[in-house]
Formats: sequence, structure tokens, C-alpha cells
Amino acid sequence: MMKHLIRLFVLALFALASQAMYALDLPVKTINGKQYYYYTVKKGDTVYSLITRFGITRSDLVESNPAAADVLKTGDTLYFAVDKFGDGKPVTVEQEENTAVHEPGIVYHQVRKGETLYGISKKYGVDQESIVDLNPKARFGVKTGSTLRIPVGIQSDGQPAETAGPESAATPAVPPIEHPAEETVETPTTADETDESSAATSDEDPAYNDPEDIAPEQSERAASVAIMLPFMLDSENPDRQALHYTDFYKGLLLAADTLSNRGDSLRIFTYDTKGDLAHVKELLSDSNITNASVIIAPDNAAQLAAIAGAVAGTDAKVINVFNVKDSLFACHPQVIQANTPHTVMYAKAIKAIEQLYPDHIPVILRNENGRNDKAEFISLITAAYKAKGVEPLEIAYDGALISAQIEGLPDDGSRYLLIPTSGNINEFNKFIHAVKTARDASAETGRIALFGYPDWTAFRNDAEAMLHAVDATVFSRFYFNERNFDTTSLKQAFRQWYGDDMIDLVPNQAVLGYDIGNLVIRNLRSNGGNFDPTDSRYTGIQSSFNFVRDNDNEGAGFYNDEIYILRFNPDRRVERLSF
Repeated sequence: MMKHLIRLFVLALFALASQAMYALDLPVKTINGKQYYYYTVKKGDTVYSLITRFGITRSDLVESNPAAADVLKTGDTLYFAVDKFGDGKPVTVEQEENTAVHEPGIVYHQVRKGETLYGISKKYGVDQESIVDLNPKARFGVKTGSTLRIPVGIQSDGQPAETAGPESAATPAVPPIEHPAEETVETPTTADETDESSAATSDEDPAYNDPEDIAPEQSERAASVAIMLPFMLDSENPDRQALHYTDFYKGLLLAADTLSNRGDSLRIFTYDTKGDLAHVKELLSDSNITNASVIIAPDNAAQLAAIAGAVAGTDAKVINVFNVKDSLFACHPQVIQANTPHTVMYAKAIKAIEQLYPDHIPVILRNENGRNDKAEFISLITAAYKAKGVEPLEIAYDGALISAQIEGLPDDGSRYLLIPTSGNINEFNKFIHAVKTARDASAETGRIALFGYPDWTAFRNDAEAMLHAVDATVFSRFYFNERNFDTTSLKQAFRQWYGDDMIDLVPNQAVLGYDIGNLVIRNLRSNGGNFDPTDSRYTGIQSSFNFVRDNDNEGAGFYNDEIYILRFNPDRRVERLSF
């Protein structure tokens, strides 16, 4: 049975400086001459619930209590130094506790180029967890030139280590230097038993399967996720794309923490691909990747193909989250395209038009000297209407549309759906005021409607207000409503964890990570550690997923079959319909 708590670990890159805090409302004791606030972890506590309660960040909690990065266990005690978290006022101190500090025999190892935590642990005959206990940042990978404290006397399970490393590997006693991971960022989970009562019930979460309901044969596989993205940790100034991937990862970790008290065990391994195909191929020798239940792949087509080839014939699923145009899923049964393909999206958008505007005549708005970048969609919708015996109308204009051109449409009781040939904001501004004027002048509400593109979901300020003013309808793969409750709660949690706001981007990468994390973890939970694409329907904060396969191609993988139809209502609400 899967009765373990999902735990996760943040990249060292994400460690953030603590901010000034007010005094914690906790008792204080003195340990070895220093005063500490302390708190005993109770059943049901999570990292997020505690940092929210204490008014601190996740970094503050983990820096003061490194073991909390691994797992929170009922009965554990968390400590926070009064000189860091206090407000300078006197505190009531309990009786001093003289705690003796005991350390097993230690040697110091300076990390050489190409070495990994796994290799170092084998060299000294010490398990990786024992090394991580003394060097918490090593969990995120090891940096060339850094120094590790190696416990050659006792392992983390309390048993003597079988062998000690060679004396030649030891270096003078110097404190370890903390760096972001250079090669591989590993996030292995310390599985810890939880009380059955702390797991969510199906009443609390319709997508949750109680561990008791999971068949024993489904629970045999240890669920794991390998994240392979170009974080560019070697760069002093990572480019914007690398920062976007970092935000995605942060969002995914939030999803894992959100689900962490619901009775599962999950291992998350994270790797910096460095944006290099050769390095990706090196990483693929790691069994933690090839044995993963799910691999989240980078956007580069060649790297994606290399990853898919490395796990061909296994149970692993490779999810393409970032490369919208890649079609590897069409010929590889283990590849999943998380983005709805263009052809599918356009076909669904046309179907939505037919359902939502059955009595409207399509009117193409074409700027003779404009961008006209939606030619493919216009061609498809024109063909669809002609097949039904309806000839779309066209209004051509040069530079800017005037309302008289719209008002001049036949006034015979017909209704009209305006469809521009571009989704560009500059082109939008050339016709939208004429559309609003014509709608306002019309005696019949709904006689003139406007249908548009995913590009419009990124509109802000005046452009967004005009979408509402004309009651526009838009199709898109995603929609991020910054004002709804789920979004504001996630943004608050993100700020609480990382001490910073999400990067303002459409689609929002942190929210995408949160949605993908929820999709993957829930699916693995429901299917005994294997990812089942046929059991993938999930509606997230920004994206929806429903993976399907081309029935005519048994060798094909899966693609997302969901799009949104968005109604920008005049009352400033956005109605989101799944198609």
C-alpha cells in the first residue's frame, strides 16, 4: 500500500535570504547556551501550513531545520534561533538543555570534476543519505571544488559503515562550501510512514483514490519523476528561458507539497540539461532517469528524441510540456504531447463556433496591409462553412477599420460573427474600436459578435477592457485568471515559499508547473506508480488535460485533446468552457 508522505527538495539555486521577521509565538528554550523558539510537529502539519502559521518563508524553515527539507514527521521538533527570528524583546526561557553534540568519524573530500554524490558514496562505502545528513546541499548535487564531510564511522541508519574511503581522498578539515548543483540535481525522497487519518478522503478530493483501494499489484512500482530542463546552473546570469524553467520547477514543487499529506511515496529527480544534446546523452546513463515513471523533457526536439529513444520499450512516459510544434508523439508510443496540436486546436475552435454561434454568418476582417498571421485558421473555417453551403463574408480595410463598414452589413435579420485575420495586438487596435462602435449602435443585442485567438489572453489594461466591452469569445490552450481564488492562493503560497513573485508571463510557467505536477502526481497515485495517459483528464488553474491517441496509428503516443473557449463578459468576468 502506498502510505508514504510525498516529500520534495528545492534546488540550491532557489535558496533565498531570510527577511526580517516578527517574534514567533512559540516557547523558548536554551540549548548549548543559545536561545531557540521551538515547535513540535503535529499530525497533519505540512511545510506550507507551518510557514503560513509562523509568517516565515520555506527557506527560513529549512535553513533552521535542514531535516525538514527531507520530511516532516509527527513528533519532530523544529528550532528557530531567537537572535534571528525574535524582535529584540525579552523572552521567557525554559530550563537550559545541555545537549551534547556527537559526531562520528569524519573525513573531508574535495569534489573533483565529473564526480557525483552517488560515485562519492560508493568510493567511501557510505550511503548517500549519510552524506546528505552532514551536507544538506549535497542533496541537490555536488559542485566541483566544494568540500564534503564524509561520515566514515556511522551511516544514517545507525549501523557502522562497511568501509572507509582511501586516505588519499581526504583533505584538511575545512568547512563545506555551498554551491548550486553543477551536474545533476537529485531530489530523492525519504519515504516516511504517515497516519492513515492524515490522508485526504475521496470526499475531500474527487480525484483522490484512498490507499486502501489501490490493488496490491498496482503498488509494486516505486513512483518517480525525472525533470530534465536547461536550468543553466553553470551560468552566472541564466537567460530568461532558464529562469522560466526555474519558475516551472518551483510551481511543480508546490504541487507536490500540496499533495504531500495524502498518502503516497514519490521520488523526484531533477537534472540540468545545460541546453546541450551531448550532456543530455550523458545524463541518460543514469538509471534514475531511465527507470522513472515520468520524464519531463526539454523543448529541444533533438534532446526530446534522445530521451524518448533511451526509454523505448519501458513503462516510462516522456511528457513534452514546452515544445508546442514537436510531433514526436505521432510516431513514439511513450511520448505525450501536453499541448493540444494546432490542427486539433483549430478543429475544436471551429466546432465551438458552430455550437456557440449556430445562426451567425462568419465575417472575415482583413487588413490589406496588415500581418494576417492566422491564414491557416481562416482557410479552415472558410472551408468548413462552405462545406455546409454557407459563404463567409469579408470586410477588407486598409490601415484601420471604420464602424460604417460593419454597420453596412445586410440588415435582413442576420447575425454576424467577426473573425479577424490576425491575433497581433497592433492589428487588434486597428479594428476593435470600430467593432465596439458598431455593436453599441446596433438595435439588436448580439447581432454582432467577435471571435479571436489565444494571443488575446495576454492582453492587459485597455486591450483587455475592450475584450470585455465587446463580449469577445476567444479560443486558447490555456487561460490564467489572475483574479480568481485558486490563482491568488497559489501566488500567495509561491511568495511565501520562495520570497518572490512568479515571473509575469503568459502562459505563466509557475502555474504550468503546478498544473503539470498535480496531473502527474494524481495519475501516479491512481495507477500504482505508473502513468496512464488514458486516465489523464484533469482541469488545472491554467491548463486542462485529456490525453488521447490516434486510433489509426497503434505506434503513436498521446496528445492533449483539450482547449478552452473563453467568454469575456461585460461584467469583467471570464467564463472558461472546456472543449
